Amino acid sequence: MMTDTTVFMNDLSSSERLLVWCVRRLSGQGDGARGTPGLALPCFRADFAAVIEAFRMAMNRLRAYQRTPVDVAICSATHLTGTENRFLLAATAAQEGREGEVRRMLRPVFVHHHVLSPFAAAITQLGACLAGAGYWLPRRGTMLAASSRVPVARQVGPAMAHPAPHAPQAQPVGAGCLAAMRWHNGDMGHAQVMWPAPAAGVQTGSL
Repeated sequence: MMTDTTVFMNDLSSSERLLVWCVRRLSGQGDGARGTPGLALPCFRADFAAVIEAFRMAMNRLRAYQRTPVDVAICSATHLTGTENRFLLAATAAQEGREGEVRRMLRPVFVHHHVLSPFAAAITQLGACLAGAGYWLPRRGTMLAASSRVPVARQVGPAMAHPAPHAPQAQPVGAGCLAAMRWHNGDMGHAQVMWPAPAAGVQTGSL
């Protein structure tokens, strides 16, 4: 029976709907779980092969240890199951690098540690693939609001307006490229991330 807390597909962003659809195809039975799910992800088809293999391993562990099917709906279902909602929250946490939260969200569903670990790895890989293609998941439910993040202090004044000559300059990297760089083992030690400024705006010095 549906309640007021039922999450419908129409309530989700396009990125969230894509993730749920991929989870349904990859966790399903039959030929749909043995290949790339349709043409939804053509830009990184080679990388997505690792996601397919990770879900295949997780499903094999599930059948061997827990012996209960994963509670996912068919691709055309209009509302999420409880397990699908947990997959969604876990993938959001994975994109933000909160590994402990990924396992905490999936533990009530996959109680055996030999099953929990491969599913956590699979949803983390799926989240990284989606982020690398520009599909970022918004925070929902009981997760912390994005406004709770502590912004990095910015230096304002002559030192910032006129950098020292011959000083090594870090190459700016858009926040949307973080997961792609991590996915391809990019060197983050020399990257300067450009996070969005507060709504009120931050002045960085006069010309």
